[in-house]
Amino acid sequence: MAIIRTFGIILILLGGFLAYGMIGSALPMIFGEKTEATIVATKRVANKRFTYVYYPVFKFIYKNKTVEVVDDSGDVMESSVGLKKLVYYDENYGVSRGFTSSFIIFSFMSASFLSFGLISLLSKEKYLRFRR
Repeated sequence: MAIIRTFGIILILLGGFLAYGMIGSALPMIFGEKTEATIVATKRVANKRFTYVYYPVFKFIYKNKTVEVVDDSGDVMESSVGLKKLVYYDENYGVSRGFTSSFIIFSFMSASFLSFGLISLLSKEKYLRFRR
């Protein structure tokens, strides 16, 4: 029984860690303002696996000020200068491009870890015994 409870605690901790990360990356979408931004340049950064990665430099108007922000959460092609994207921006939390597939996958993993951890903690011992 102690093994099942330990496994449940580990699942809850892992799910909580993933949920904390997902909430932190969702804060620009929750508190930010949705605006249309233009990619005005790309920032070239050396990468370990590839030669270079290009991060977009977004330019948009936020509260009657022109803001230029580098979004290092995802890379773009070098030739994508001039494209328009919808982004969420907040002064405290930065810029976000919205819900991505990785965000949805990790949110699902977090919810399933938390639920399976709670199930294993709250399960009764009679279901886990083997009869001889």
